[in-house]
Amino acid sequence: MDFLDGIRGVAIAAVLALHWASWYVPFFHGGSIGVDVFFVLSGFVITTVLWRGTTQWGAFLRRRVVRLYPALLGLVVVSVALYAVTPWAPVGPADVARRGLIALTQTSSAWAATRSGSMWLPGLEPFGQTWSLAVEWYFYALWPLLVLRARAADWSAARLAAVSLAAAAAAYALAVPLPTFAFYFGPVERCAELLVGAALGLWLVDHPPTPRRTRVAPVVALAAVIGYAVIGTDAQTWGYRYVGVPLAVAGAVLLIRAGYAGPGPAQRVLSHRWLTGLGRVSYSLYLWHLLPFVLLADAPLPKPALGLLAVAAAAVLTWASHRLLERPFLRPRSELLRMRRPGRPDPELRPSPAPLA
Repeated sequence: MDFLDGIRGVAIAAVLALHWASWYVPFFHGGSIGVDVFFVLSGFVITTVLWRGTTQWGAFLRRRVVRLYPALLGLVVVSVALYAVTPWAPVGPADVARRGLIALTQTSSAWAATRSGSMWLPGLEPFGQTWSLAVEWYFYALWPLLVLRARAADWSAARLAAVSLAAAAAAYALAVPLPTFAFYFGPVERCAELLVGAALGLWLVDHPPTPRRTRVAPVVALAAVIGYAVIGTDAQTWGYRYVGVPLAVAGAVLLIRAGYAGPGPAQRVLSHRWLTGLGRVSYSLYLWHLLPFVLLADAPLPKPALGLLAVAAAAVLTWASHRLLERPFLRPRSELLRMRRPGRPDPELRPSPAPLA
Protein backbone atom coordinates (compact mmCIF):
# COMPACT_ATOMS: atom_id res chain seq x y z
CA MET A 1 0.00 0.00 0.00
CA ASP A 2 2.95 2.34 -0.50
CA PHE A 3 1.00 4.23 -3.15
CA LEU A 4 -1.44 5.44 -0.45
CA ASP A 5 1.50 7.04 1.35
CA GLY A 6 2.54 8.48 -2.01
CA ILE A 7 -0.87 10.12 -2.40
CA ARG A 8 -0.43 11.60 1.06
CA GLY A 9 2.98 12.83 -0.04
CA VAL A 10 1.50 14.64 -3.03
CA ALA A 11 -1.21 16.16 -0.84
CA ILE A 12 1.13 17.46 1.87
CA ALA A 13 3.55 18.78 -0.77
CA ALA A 14 0.69 20.83 -2.25
CA VAL A 15 -0.16 22.24 1.19
CA LEU A 16 3.49 23.09 1.91
CA ALA A 17 3.80 24.83 -1.45
CA LEU A 18 0.72 26.91 -0.65
CA HIS A 19 1.86 27.92 2.83
CA TRP A 20 5.59 28.23 2.20
CA ALA A 21 6.09 29.29 -1.41
CA SER A 22 2.97 31.11 -2.65
CA TRP A 23 3.98 34.25 -0.72
CA TYR A 24 7.17 34.57 -2.75
CA VAL A 25 6.28 33.34 -6.26
CA PRO A 26 3.11 33.71 -8.36
CA PHE A 27 2.37 29.98 -8.22
CA PHE A 28 1.04 27.29 -5.86
CA HIS A 29 -2.12 29.19 -4.85
CA GLY A 30 -4.05 26.07 -5.82
CA GLY A 31 -2.21 24.02 -3.22
CA SER A 32 -5.30 24.01 -1.02
CA ILE A 33 -6.57 21.03 -3.04
CA GLY A 34 -4.05 18.97 -1.09
CA VAL A 35 -6.49 19.23 1.81
CA ASP A 36 -9.30 17.92 -0.41
CA VAL A 37 -7.20 14.92 -1.39
CA PHE A 38 -6.48 14.24 2.29
CA PHE A 39 -10.18 14.19 3.13
CA VAL A 40 -11.03 11.73 0.35
CA LEU A 41 -8.17 9.46 1.38
CA SER A 42 -9.16 9.68 5.04
CA GLY A 43 -12.75 8.68 4.29
CA PHE A 44 -11.50 5.76 2.21
CA VAL A 45 -9.06 4.44 4.83
CA ILE A 46 -11.31 4.91 7.85
CA THR A 47 -14.32 3.26 6.20
CA THR A 48 -12.27 0.35 4.84
CA VAL A 49 -10.83 -0.33 8.28
CA LEU A 50 -14.26 -0.04 9.90
CA TRP A 51 -15.84 -2.46 7.43
CA ARG A 52 -13.05 -5.02 7.62
CA GLY A 53 -12.18 -4.79 11.30
CA THR A 54 -13.94 -5.79 14.50
CA THR A 55 -14.09 -2.24 15.81
CA GLN A 56 -16.97 -1.01 17.93
CA TRP A 57 -17.71 2.70 18.00
CA GLY A 58 -16.12 3.39 21.37
CA ALA A 59 -13.03 1.39 20.49
CA PHE A 60 -12.75 3.22 17.18
CA LEU A 61 -12.86 6.61 18.90
CA ARG A 62 -10.27 5.53 21.47
CA ARG A 63 -7.92 4.46 18.69
CA ARG A 64 -8.41 7.78 16.93
CA VAL A 65 -7.53 9.64 20.12
CA VAL A 66 -4.44 7.50 20.68
CA ARG A 67 -3.40 7.96 17.07
CA LEU A 68 -3.92 11.72 16.77
CA TYR A 69 -3.58 13.31 20.17
CA PRO A 70 0.02 12.61 21.27
CA ALA A 71 1.45 14.67 18.40
CA LEU A 72 -1.24 17.34 18.81
CA LEU A 73 -0.59 17.63 22.53
CA GLY A 74 3.14 17.81 21.82
CA LEU A 75 2.51 20.68 19.40
CA VAL A 76 0.59 22.63 22.05
CA VAL A 77 3.13 22.05 24.84
CA VAL A 78 6.17 22.88 22.70
CA SER A 79 4.44 25.94 21.22
CA VAL A 80 3.69 27.38 24.66
CA ALA A 81 7.31 26.80 25.72
CA LEU A 82 8.77 28.36 22.55
CA TYR A 83 6.52 31.42 22.73
CA ALA A 84 7.52 31.87 26.37
CA VAL A 85 11.27 32.06 25.56
CA THR A 86 11.13 33.95 22.24
CA PRO A 87 11.58 37.71 22.75
CA TRP A 88 9.85 38.71 19.50
CA ALA A 89 6.92 36.27 19.81
CA PRO A 90 3.76 37.96 18.46
CA VAL A 91 1.63 36.89 21.47
CA GLY A 92 2.30 35.71 24.99
CA PRO A 93 2.39 32.10 26.19
CA ALA A 94 -0.92 32.49 28.05
CA ASP A 95 -2.71 33.33 24.78
CA VAL A 96 -0.98 30.42 23.06
CA ALA A 97 -2.11 28.08 25.86
CA ARG A 98 -5.70 29.28 25.47
CA ARG A 99 -5.59 28.71 21.71
CA GLY A 100 -3.99 25.32 22.29
CA LEU A 101 -6.92 24.34 24.50
CA ILE A 102 -9.28 25.19 21.64
CA ALA A 103 -7.21 22.99 19.33
CA LEU A 104 -7.13 20.12 21.84
CA THR A 105 -10.87 20.19 22.38
CA GLN A 106 -11.32 20.08 18.58
CA THR A 107 -13.68 23.04 18.53
CA SER A 108 -11.40 25.09 16.30
CA SER A 109 -13.54 24.88 13.17
CA ALA A 110 -16.77 26.08 14.78
CA TRP A 111 -14.98 28.63 16.97
CA ALA A 112 -13.03 30.11 14.08
CA ALA A 113 -16.16 30.42 11.95
CA THR A 114 -17.57 32.91 14.46
CA ARG A 115 -14.30 34.82 14.98
CA SER A 116 -12.77 35.34 11.56
CA GLY A 117 -13.95 36.56 8.21
CA SER A 118 -10.74 35.83 6.33
CA MET A 119 -9.44 32.68 4.68
CA TRP A 120 -6.90 32.24 7.44
CA LEU A 121 -7.39 31.78 11.17
CA PRO A 122 -5.27 34.50 12.81
CA GLY A 123 -7.05 34.04 16.12
CA LEU A 124 -5.72 30.49 16.38
CA GLU A 125 -2.06 30.86 15.41
CA PRO A 126 -0.01 28.70 15.58
CA PHE A 127 -2.84 26.12 15.59
CA GLY A 128 -4.93 27.34 12.65
CA GLN A 129 -4.28 24.12 10.74
CA THR A 130 -6.20 22.09 13.36
CA TRP A 131 -9.49 23.15 11.78
CA SER A 132 -9.26 20.08 9.55
CA LEU A 133 -8.96 17.78 12.56
CA ALA A 134 -12.08 19.35 14.04
CA VAL A 135 -13.98 18.61 10.82
CA GLU A 136 -12.79 15.00 10.86
CA TRP A 137 -14.02 14.57 14.42
CA TYR A 138 -17.53 15.52 13.32
CA PHE A 139 -17.23 12.68 10.81
CA TYR A 140 -15.77 10.25 13.36
CA ALA A 141 -18.65 10.90 15.75
CA LEU A 142 -21.39 9.91 13.28
CA TRP A 143 -20.18 7.89 10.31
CA PRO A 144 -18.76 4.88 12.23
CA LEU A 145 -22.15 4.44 13.94
CA LEU A 146 -23.84 4.20 10.54
CA VAL A 147 -21.23 1.82 9.13
CA LEU A 148 -21.36 -0.52 12.10
CA ARG A 149 -25.16 -0.45 12.19
CA ALA A 150 -25.29 -1.28 8.48
CA ARG A 151 -22.97 -4.23 9.02
CA ALA A 152 -25.09 -5.49 11.93
CA ALA A 153 -28.16 -5.23 9.67
CA ASP A 154 -26.39 -7.28 6.96
CA TRP A 155 -26.28 -4.49 4.42
CA SER A 156 -24.01 -5.11 1.49
CA ALA A 157 -21.03 -2.83 1.14
CA ALA A 158 -22.28 -1.77 -2.30
CA ARG A 159 -25.62 -0.67 -0.83
CA LEU A 160 -23.93 1.48 1.79
CA ALA A 161 -21.59 2.83 -0.89
CA ALA A 162 -24.60 4.06 -2.88
CA VAL A 163 -26.04 5.76 0.21
CA SER A 164 -22.66 7.33 0.96
CA LEU A 165 -22.29 8.65 -2.58
CA ALA A 166 -25.81 10.10 -2.57
CA ALA A 167 -25.14 11.79 0.76
CA ALA A 168 -21.87 13.19 -0.62
CA ALA A 169 -23.65 14.68 -3.63
CA ALA A 170 -26.29 16.24 -1.40
CA ALA A 171 -23.69 17.69 0.97
CA TYR A 172 -21.72 19.24 -1.90
CA ALA A 173 -24.91 20.72 -3.39
CA LEU A 174 -25.77 22.24 0.00
CA ALA A 175 -22.24 23.60 0.42
CA VAL A 176 -21.91 25.31 -2.96
CA PRO A 177 -24.09 28.35 -2.08
CA LEU A 178 -22.30 28.88 1.26
CA PRO A 179 -20.00 31.86 1.85
CA THR A 180 -16.35 31.23 1.05
CA PHE A 181 -15.25 30.82 4.65
CA ALA A 182 -18.01 28.33 5.52
CA PHE A 183 -17.45 26.40 2.30
CA TYR A 184 -13.75 25.94 2.95
CA PHE A 185 -13.59 25.48 6.72
CA GLY A 186 -17.03 24.10 7.50
CA PRO A 187 -17.96 20.44 7.84
CA VAL A 188 -20.60 20.25 5.10
CA GLU A 189 -18.39 20.29 2.00
CA ARG A 190 -15.61 18.37 3.79
CA CYS A 191 -18.01 15.61 4.77
CA ALA A 192 -18.91 15.33 1.08
CA GLU A 193 -15.25 14.56 0.34
CA LEU A 194 -14.98 12.12 3.24
CA LEU A 195 -18.13 10.33 2.05
CA VAL A 196 -16.81 9.99 -1.50
CA GLY A 197 -13.72 8.26 -0.10
CA ALA A 198 -15.98 6.10 2.05
CA ALA A 199 -18.10 5.14 -0.97
CA LEU A 200 -14.98 4.09 -2.88
CA GLY A 201 -13.76 1.94 0.00
CA LEU A 202 -17.12 0.22 0.31
CA TRP A 203 -17.48 -0.28 -3.44
CA LEU A 204 -14.10 -2.00 -3.63
CA VAL A 205 -15.23 -4.51 -0.99
CA ASP A 206 -17.83 -5.99 -3.34
CA HIS A 207 -16.09 -5.03 -6.60
CA PRO A 208 -12.35 -5.51 -6.13
CA PRO A 209 -10.48 -4.28 -9.21
CA THR A 210 -9.01 -6.95 -11.43
CA PRO A 211 -5.21 -6.86 -11.63
CA ARG A 212 -4.29 -5.03 -14.82
CA ARG A 213 -1.97 -2.32 -15.97
CA THR A 214 -3.60 1.07 -15.70
CA ARG A 215 -1.77 3.86 -17.44
CA VAL A 216 -3.65 6.81 -18.91
CA ALA A 217 -6.34 7.68 -16.34
CA PRO A 218 -4.13 7.72 -13.22
CA VAL A 219 -1.39 9.64 -15.04
CA VAL A 220 -3.93 12.26 -16.12
CA ALA A 221 -5.36 12.38 -12.59
CA LEU A 222 -1.93 12.85 -11.00
CA ALA A 223 -0.94 15.50 -13.55
CA ALA A 224 -4.24 17.34 -13.05
CA VAL A 225 -3.89 17.46 -9.24
CA ILE A 226 -0.28 18.66 -9.46
CA GLY A 227 -1.10 21.10 -12.25
CA TYR A 228 -3.93 22.71 -10.31
CA ALA A 229 -1.76 22.96 -7.19
CA VAL A 230 0.85 24.84 -9.23
CA ILE A 231 -1.26 27.15 -11.41
CA GLY A 232 -4.77 26.88 -10.00
CA THR A 233 -6.68 29.57 -8.15
CA ASP A 234 -6.88 29.91 -4.40
CA ALA A 235 -9.74 28.80 -2.18
CA GLN A 236 -11.50 32.18 -2.29
CA THR A 237 -12.33 31.93 -6.01
CA TRP A 238 -15.11 30.26 -7.93
CA GLY A 239 -12.47 28.19 -9.73
CA TYR A 240 -11.65 26.32 -6.55
CA ARG A 241 -15.29 25.68 -5.70
CA TYR A 242 -16.38 24.47 -9.13
CA VAL A 243 -13.12 23.14 -10.62
CA GLY A 244 -10.54 22.54 -7.90
CA VAL A 245 -12.71 20.54 -5.52
CA PRO A 246 -14.26 18.20 -8.14
CA LEU A 247 -10.84 17.76 -9.75
CA ALA A 248 -9.19 16.87 -6.43
CA VAL A 249 -11.94 14.44 -5.49
CA ALA A 250 -12.01 12.71 -8.87
CA GLY A 251 -8.22 12.61 -9.00
CA ALA A 252 -7.95 11.06 -5.55
CA VAL A 253 -10.57 8.42 -6.42
CA LEU A 254 -8.81 7.48 -9.66
CA LEU A 255 -5.39 7.27 -7.99
CA ILE A 256 -6.63 5.14 -5.09
CA ARG A 257 -8.48 2.72 -7.34
CA ALA A 258 -5.62 2.51 -9.84
CA GLY A 259 -3.22 1.58 -7.05
CA TYR A 260 -5.28 -1.54 -6.30
CA ALA A 261 -5.79 -2.39 -9.97
CA GLY A 262 -2.16 -2.94 -10.90
CA PRO A 263 1.16 -1.34 -11.76
CA GLY A 264 1.56 1.65 -14.03
CA PRO A 265 3.52 4.89 -14.38
CA ALA A 266 1.47 6.84 -11.83
CA GLN A 267 1.67 4.02 -9.31
CA ARG A 268 5.43 3.83 -9.71
CA VAL A 269 5.73 7.56 -9.07
CA LEU A 270 3.48 7.35 -6.02
CA SER A 271 5.48 4.40 -4.67
CA HIS A 272 8.81 6.22 -4.85
CA ARG A 273 10.52 6.07 -1.48
CA TRP A 274 10.93 9.86 -1.20
CA LEU A 275 7.24 10.46 -1.81
CA THR A 276 6.08 7.61 0.43
CA GLY A 277 8.47 8.78 3.14
CA LEU A 278 6.94 12.25 2.96
CA GLY A 279 3.49 10.70 3.15
CA ARG A 280 4.30 8.66 6.25
CA VAL A 281 5.27 11.78 8.19
CA SER A 282 2.50 13.90 6.67
CA TYR A 283 0.43 14.15 9.86
CA SER A 284 3.29 15.46 11.98
CA LEU A 285 4.46 17.66 9.11
CA TYR A 286 0.99 19.13 8.73
CA LEU A 287 0.81 19.89 12.46
CA TRP A 288 4.27 21.46 12.77
CA HIS A 289 4.94 23.12 9.41
CA LEU A 290 3.53 26.52 10.37
CA LEU A 291 4.93 26.99 13.87
CA PRO A 292 8.50 28.02 12.87
CA PHE A 293 7.24 30.45 10.23
CA VAL A 294 4.79 32.15 12.59
CA LEU A 295 7.31 32.29 15.43
CA LEU A 296 10.18 33.59 13.29
CA ALA A 297 8.15 36.11 11.30
CA ASP A 298 9.44 39.07 13.32
CA ALA A 299 12.94 37.76 14.01
CA PRO A 300 15.76 40.26 13.25
CA LEU A 301 17.16 38.28 10.32
CA PRO A 302 17.03 38.64 6.51
CA LYS A 303 14.01 36.97 4.95
CA PRO A 304 15.96 34.32 3.00
CA ALA A 305 17.74 33.28 6.19
CA LEU A 306 14.44 33.21 8.06
CA GLY A 307 12.90 30.99 5.41
CA LEU A 308 15.76 28.50 5.48
CA LEU A 309 15.81 28.46 9.27
CA ALA A 310 12.05 27.92 9.45
CA VAL A 311 12.14 25.03 6.95
CA ALA A 312 15.03 23.39 8.85
CA ALA A 313 13.19 23.81 12.16
CA ALA A 314 9.99 22.35 10.69
CA ALA A 315 11.95 19.34 9.42
CA VAL A 316 13.51 18.70 12.83
CA LEU A 317 10.22 19.12 14.67
CA THR A 318 8.44 16.83 12.22
CA TRP A 319 11.09 14.12 12.58
CA ALA A 320 10.96 14.28 16.39
CA SER A 321 7.15 14.29 16.45
CA HIS A 322 6.84 11.33 14.10
CA ARG A 323 9.47 9.28 15.88
CA LEU A 324 8.48 10.04 19.47
CA LEU A 325 4.76 10.89 19.32
CA GLU A 326 3.41 8.94 16.34
CA ARG A 327 5.32 5.72 15.77
CA PRO A 328 4.85 4.31 19.29
CA PHE A 329 1.07 4.50 18.81
CA LEU A 330 0.74 3.19 15.24
CA ARG A 331 -0.78 -0.20 14.51
CA PRO A 332 1.54 -2.84 13.05
CA ARG A 333 1.83 -2.18 9.34
CA SER A 334 0.93 -5.81 8.50
CA GLU A 335 -2.42 -5.40 10.28
CA LEU A 336 -3.22 -2.22 8.40
CA LEU A 337 -2.29 -3.79 5.07
CA ARG A 338 -4.60 -6.72 5.76
CA MET A 339 -7.55 -4.49 6.57
CA ARG A 340 -7.02 -2.13 3.61
CA ARG A 341 -6.79 -4.69 0.84
CA PRO A 342 -9.81 -4.85 -1.49
CA GLY A 343 -12.32 -7.65 -1.44
CA ARG A 344 -14.74 -9.03 1.11
CA PRO A 345 -13.70 -9.11 4.78
CA ASP A 346 -12.13 -12.30 6.06
CA PRO A 347 -14.67 -14.37 8.02
CA GLU A 348 -12.67 -14.04 11.22
CA LEU A 349 -12.76 -10.26 10.89
CA ARG A 350 -16.55 -10.06 10.69
CA PRO A 351 -18.03 -8.99 14.03
CA SER A 352 -21.10 -10.47 15.58
CA PRO A 353 -24.13 -8.16 15.37
CA ALA A 354 -23.68 -6.96 18.95
CA PRO A 355 -25.16 -3.68 20.17
CA LEU A 356 -23.05 -0.67 19.32
CA ALA A 357 -20.84 0.61 22.11
